[in-house]
Amino acid sequence: MPELPEVETFKRYLDKTSLKQLIIDIKVVDNRILNTEEAHLRKSLKGKRFESSIRHGKYLLVYLKPRYLVMHFGMSGDLEYYDNKEEPPKFSKVIFQFNNGFNLAYISIRMFGKVSVANSIEEFIEDKKLGPDAYKMTLEEFQEAVKRRSAIAKNALLNQSFIAGIGNIYSDEILFRTKIHPKTNINSLSDSQVKELFVNIKEVLEYGIKKKGDLSTYSNKFLIPHRKKEEKCPICNSNITRFEISGRHGFFCPSCQSKS
Repeated sequence: MPELPEVETFKRYLDKTSLKQLIIDIKVVDNRILNTEEAHLRKSLKGKRFESSIRHGKYLLVYLKPRYLVMHFGMSGDLEYYDNKEEPPKFSKVIFQFNNGFNLAYISIRMFGKVSVANSIEEFIEDKKLGPDAYKMTLEEFQEAVKRRSAIAKNALLNQSFIAGIGNIYSDEILFRTKIHPKTNINSLSDSQVKELFVNIKEVLEYGIKKKGDLSTYSNKFLIPHRKKEEKCPICNSNITRFEISGRHGFFCPSCQSKS
């Protein structure tokens, strides 16, 4: 966390609160969060405005004319727009101060996020080796990506160079809805399974965006509320199984997602 739906929620929040605001100063509370020199960050932002924003995968890029501010939120990132008469939010790492008397705080509790500057979106995507955005990709882009992979399905969905934006929680949900065992080789799927997987990626992410990434509001028909020990499958009532792949813990239903 945060995954694509959460970052899309941050994007819409930034668009609503902070676009076109003149940046008069930048306060770096902890420069360990920076993936650029603090002086370069200041030079790129001070006196500029957040002109527009775009999200690619789990990254939020904000256009500054001519460069982009890049925010990655790690596992505990957030944004908060607040009156500068108020105390900064707890765990604020970078604060963007606007001339209207309000600030936007980039928050990171566990220091896994990063703030940086990019010259262009294309250069950034190439540098990070990011695949197509999971929410915006076409079926043809997804089919082509599948052909180039021999990884198991769970790892493929987590690989940001395959498609960008899906993490541990949403990958479990997507595979559950498609009835694919997480250890199935992704390039062994039939054409119809690939199409169904594509549809479910879109639908799961759309639902997550609608819920603003608040997992506590999910319907019990989803796997997400049952991603814990001793829970039952919402479809067949079998025991949910916890497993580990590449150091990550996942959950699936061995009945609904049997490995052929």
